[in-house]
Amino acid sequence: MKQGTTVGHALADLRHPAFSFWRLSLGTILLLLLASAAPAQDRFRPDIDSAYVRTFPGKLTGRAYISQKYTSFNLSTPTTDAPVLRFLPNAPLNLGIGATFNALTVNMAYGLSFLNKNNGKGETKNIDLQTHVYTRKWVLDGVAQFYNGYFLTPRGNAAASPELYYHRPDLRVNLVGVGIRRVFNFRRFSFRASFVQNEWQKRSAGTWLAGFQVYYGIVRGDSALVPERVRPTFPDEAVRRMRFLKLGPSAGYAYTFVYRQHWFATAALMGNLNATFSKELFENRDQIRSNVRPDLHFQVVGGYNSNRWCVTLGWINGSVMVRNPLYQYTLHTGNYRFTVARRFIAHSRLKKLVPETIKVL
Repeated sequence: MKQGTTVGHALADLRHPAFSFWRLSLGTILLLLLASAAPAQDRFRPDIDSAYVRTFPGKLTGRAYISQKYTSFNLSTPTTDAPVLRFLPNAPLNLGIGATFNALTVNMAYGLSFLNKNNGKGETKNIDLQTHVYTRKWVLDGVAQFYNGYFLTPRGNAAASPELYYHRPDLRVNLVGVGIRRVFNFRRFSFRASFVQNEWQKRSAGTWLAGFQVYYGIVRGDSALVPERVRPTFPDEAVRRMRFLKLGPSAGYAYTFVYRQHWFATAALMGNLNATFSKELFENRDQIRSNVRPDLHFQVVGGYNSNRWCVTLGWINGSVMVRNPLYQYTLHTGNYRFTVARRFIAHSRLKKLVPETIKVL
């Protein structure tokens, strides 16, 4: 007999905690939308406070950058003192170029062979699509990531020799999801200045954030996820695959500290309270569970900004955790990026084609 509570039963029973949580999440969204509707007198106020944020109408922002995307996977157990297994992809360093004009941003990157050395970590094949859209009042984060091939860190863990990495070319991690957040102090705080480089945050400011997110993922291998050499320290039942669905409201805060107008540091932290539905496949059975789990998403970036030039170093990371009686799964997904950007006067034809902003509520 299968253990746990099925998703279908959870939604069919109106008294089930998962249904109550979903109803609470819908209420949160409605309150968020109502809060975003500005009073009539606010409609005549400018979108930004120019003492805090400077925009560059008619300017094209061009950039060159080096980045590294990743989706790592941690496996542990709450039943024993077994160490956490940390699986990492052999993710490439990418050299890219891009441009932003008004509401449109286009980036293209390519992994160069001289930037990517194997170093005994095996081969990872991946499709990693990440988008971060920053409008005046909203932030949209979306991922579609498909990774095949991981190695275990540190060197020597579960490997035949302490000098080698343990490889799992059969290990696959897929993650698809989207999160949307409302920026409440949009008149004095600009995400664009830090992450898109087409604005300039001239004075320190912060903002509360609130929103909603949904993620679906699969972790699977051709054999047990726990390597044979460390199997005795883990539960007797070996898990081979796990898939999950997570959705729920989120809230947080972002702040940019500015030193002498040009030097800045930005940090944003989001807490997510998600209804979590998961299914584990063991060697002789499967198990379906549902619970409520918190997750974290953070963004940090620092650098230099001026009328023409902007140089930034940033890190975006989101964590998704599934905790069940025998195993705990944690996926970390994100991006490191170093960017050098410069602003140019745009051609008149480009000004006619691209709107200044995307109007959302």
